[in-house]
Amino acid sequence: MSLNQGRSQGFTLPEVLMAISIGSMLMLSAAQLYPMLRQRSQSLSRHFQLEQLLRGVAFNIEKDLRRAGFCNGECEGKAVMIGNSRGEAARSCVIILYDLNRNGRWDPPGSSESDYFGYRLRDSGIETQRGTQHCSESGWEKLLDPSEVQVTEFKITDTISPKNAHLYSIVLSARWRDAPVIHRRIETHVAGHQL
Repeated sequence: MSLNQGRSQGFTLPEVLMAISIGSMLMLSAAQLYPMLRQRSQSLSRHFQLEQLLRGVAFNIEKDLRRAGFCNGECEGKAVMIGNSRGEAARSCVIILYDLNRNGRWDPPGSSESDYFGYRLRDSGIETQRGTQHCSESGWEKLLDPSEVQVTEFKITDTISPKNAHLYSIVLSARWRDAPVIHRRIETHVAGHQL
């Protein structure tokens, strides 16, 4: 058998060594990029999670603002009151009235079925309470965990059109307490009619 019968198939030693060196460099590069990509992915996930929390709170407020003024009878008084709690920014509290149980009146604070619904900024948190008529009363409940989320801004503004239609703007800003660089700000608008 002759050695020159045909060329042997395969790689030469220098080709194998070159392929191994290029593969090693690619693996080292990927190993250095992976932690950075993972950190970036976690940061984006936390931004998204914070935005979802804020959108959930804004949705609850929007829902109540759309109902503001509803009465299945004859109700008297102002259906939306915007103010602030002591020591907080102006327009950082809203109290909304509507006839939830459809009994023809706005049940006052103190009754078991009160038709007064409040939202306020207090001590870097968003709070809610049913059956309140003042922004500075006690007994409010936190909507977001204050050990995780620090609310930096909550503001409600009301614009009235010539036809008595109301346009409410809600601004809500917050950040994670353990990662203050991750912050979100949302602004929504809701049309409401005070019937």
